[in-house]
Amino acid sequence: MTIEEAAKFLFVSRAHIRHLLERGELVGVKREYSGGHVDVDTTSIQAYREKRRAAQRAYMDSQTEDNDPPGL
Repeated sequence: MTIEEAAKFLFVSRAHIRHLLERGELVGVKREYSGGHVDVDTTSIQAYREKRRAAQRAYMDSQTEDNDPPGL
């Protein structure tokens, strides 16, 4: 998957995809036929998306007003 395709898939910017590649959170594969351009490994993109979704679910589950209502 190209950097642009990965950005669209994850709803982030191309710069953010490059940042994730630099940090090692996504795996890049150099294309031999196109002058060193990088493709992003689809498996790593899906794993990153699932990791982010799990973090979002955990955050939302922790946000309750039952134990500490606002204004009281």
